[in-house]
Amino acid sequence: MSSKHSSRRRELVESIAQGAVLLAQEGQILAINDAARELLAIPTRARTRSASDVLTHPELADAVDDVRDTGEPTTLEIDHAEALLRVNVSMLRDEVLVLIVDRTEESRVEQLRRDFVVNASHELKTPVTGIQTLAEALSVVVAQEEHERVAALVAQLGDEAARLAALVHDLLDLRRLEERGPQERARLDLAELVRRVVAAQVDRAEALGVELSVQAPVELLFAGVTGDLEVIVRNLVRNAITYNRVGGTVDITLRQLQDGSGEPQVELVVTDTGMGIAPSDLPRIFERFYRVDPARSRDTGGTGLGLSIVRHAVEYVGGSIEVTSHLGEGTSFTVLLPEALAPEGPTDASELRR
Repeated sequence: MSSKHSSRRRELVESIAQGAVLLAQEGQILAINDAARELLAIPTRARTRSASDVLTHPELADAVDDVRDTGEPTTLEIDHAEALLRVNVSMLRDEVLVLIVDRTEESRVEQLRRDFVVNASHELKTPVTGIQTLAEALSVVVAQEEHERVAALVAQLGDEAARLAALVHDLLDLRRLEERGPQERARLDLAELVRRVVAAQVDRAEALGVELSVQAPVELLFAGVTGDLEVIVRNLVRNAITYNRVGGTVDITLRQLQDGSGEPQVELVVTDTGMGIAPSDLPRIFERFYRVDPARSRDTGGTGLGLSIVRHAVEYVGGSIEVTSHLGEGTSFTVLLPEALAPEGPTDASELRR
């Protein structure tokens, strides 16, 4: 092969975005680009003269031999250097072209989607089955005129319906956050939003014997999407109430501060005095359907999606969320949101207690 021809082949391979390796019939490496070196975990100064220097995975080496012998292209997936690679091997005239794509992240997302469908189906099945069973029992009770049992069955039916509705609403919130396009942010009073969302949880907190406390400026103007911010506050407060103890408290604090570069940001802290979270569970609490205490979650109507929704909503607005917890003492979630707008009114702290 002339040096001019060889140079053109190298330029062609190097111009390909995917990992690419070009081999001669005899097995010599004619060209290999940087993407292929990275995907195949080839050190920078490693020898790359022959196929055996590069195609160290047995299945890949066998595939190249088969294509060279038959002339028929093939595609395979291999696990190599902690990555899942999709490899296409084909003849390019009298040479062998190997194209490599990293499917690790794609495969992970596919697995998450499969797990999500399985988990969602399982979670939906429980309240649906409960509603069906209660409806059948109610029809029997009515037919037999056992009026004293009707009220209890109707109450249970309502609980299961509420549980199903909560799960459906959370699924819709999660889908909206994951699949929607960009949305324009509007100027809103975040302090008023926090007080309003917390006030809607007062009845539930009182029923569970939990006291709510809000500390926030009189006004805190912010550029954001109202629905996203409501989802963050509502889910964090609802979780803090659910996993608290009788006589416990939930403290919600909102304030404006500056980051290390002097840019304004908002800090929202939700702290409870509940059961706490074990260190081994902390890395997984933002996963869909993950429950630290599955039995209590089901007893209290938890869907296992609340914190996953919060994480998506926080990340969508470019913020961050951190959690600290001690078993038997409680848990604290801290959300930092960027792009706060300077308040135009008084900033004295106000407090709402229920």
